[in-house]
Amino acid sequence: MHKITERQFETLQVIEKYINEKGFAPTYRELMNMLGLTSPSTVKGLLDALKRKEYVTWEAGSPRTLKVIK
Repeated sequence: MHKITERQFETLQVIEKYINEKGFAPTYRELMNMLGLTSPSTVKGLLDALKRKEYVTWEAGSPRTLKVIK
């Protein structure tokens, strides 16, 4: 796995906590609010980077399929 930024690490932690508490993945908007961001495109950029670095995956076109890869 590749190194990640502090913001990407924080995003991973938020995703894992949400999944552990709710049993399913957060939406972009939910992540945006939890991370204190103002744009869903910023969330998309974070998730795209984490996917490229093999920390997360999801099924395209299927909501709430985001998974953290251990």
